[in-house]
Amino acid sequence: MVDSVQNYVRHTAHVYEADVVLRDADTFVPAGYIEYRDALWNSEDHVMAQPLVPEQLYVRSDAYVTVVDNGLSKHSMSNYLALPLCTEPDADGRWISADNLPFNASLALPPDNYNRVWLPYDCRLHRYSYQEFAQCLQQKHSLVHWFGDSNTRRALKKITTLGKWCSRPDEVDTQLCICNDNAEGFGSYSKQVSVIPLDIDPVTGGTPPLDSQQLGTVAANSSRIILFKWGGLTTLNNPPWESTFSPSFTQMGTPSVAIFALVNWDVAFSSRSFFTQQVEMLIEHVARTYPTSTDIVIRTGQYFCCTYDINPQLKRKYSRLRNQYFSQYLVDEFNAR
Repeated sequence: MVDSVQNYVRHTAHVYEADVVLRDADTFVPAGYIEYRDALWNSEDHVMAQPLVPEQLYVRSDAYVTVVDNGLSKHSMSNYLALPLCTEPDADGRWISADNLPFNASLALPPDNYNRVWLPYDCRLHRYSYQEFAQCLQQKHSLVHWFGDSNTRRALKKITTLGKWCSRPDEVDTQLCICNDNAEGFGSYSKQVSVIPLDIDPVTGGTPPLDSQQLGTVAANSSRIILFKWGGLTTLNNPPWESTFSPSFTQMGTPSVAIFALVNWDVAFSSRSFFTQQVEMLIEHVARTYPTSTDIVIRTGQYFCCTYDINPQLKRKYSRLRNQYFSQYLVDEFNAR
């Protein structure tokens, strides 16, 4: 990159070479785009996010690559079921159409809204039913604390209804099921409730505890998830997120695992400097609240498209790199402790 004022002029292009490894049998047709970024992915409070309008490059129609599967590569989809089970949460992989799987689709993860399945290259993901997940909780985790935003709430609605929530064909592509369930309650809990305890059962799913005054006490061979609904570590929380860890928090018991699902709202609404300060505060609260016997799980954010928010009042900031940075910072800071 040339250190010149011209680098900040629109339509000035920077071209970088990179290698791409094509591991799957298919015909690949390249497409090229130029994006004017000017560091807008790092949009902070003083920078307004701009529309992402990439300019498409001309690519010859005969510029394609065909990869043939000889069945010998460990990355061959025909060898996928022979791979060891994954032990890390961030394995490299690819999206494959469920219609193109060379094995029974029930042996892979459920497909997404575009009928695509995520297959790691070097390990295999095991598919658990909702009933199996509930049984696992009963056997290994009698109490779970789960902190997260509305994305987490939707995931738990799916888990605690044993997959029935948003399962009808006319529902799956609706806004409520994909990205906005704010107008809907959570079972018998109203939409305003921010602390939601649920007893998990492989037959009935999730039900409110019979004794709401003894949330930290769970019967033998039972499991309870307590959801703490947060809007990330942002100033949008009312009351502030740190008020969760008040002296009365001891009534919530000592969980075997505490899950923190973060950065979705932080990426959208916070600056980097504010986020790093809040992460430091969170780590201090976690260290004071939970014993070393409690496993801490970080559920990083979900990626969103583009840098431009169509809602001028919210002024949300999205991008792959911004999301990646916030997520990695969060994980690194927890690992450093």
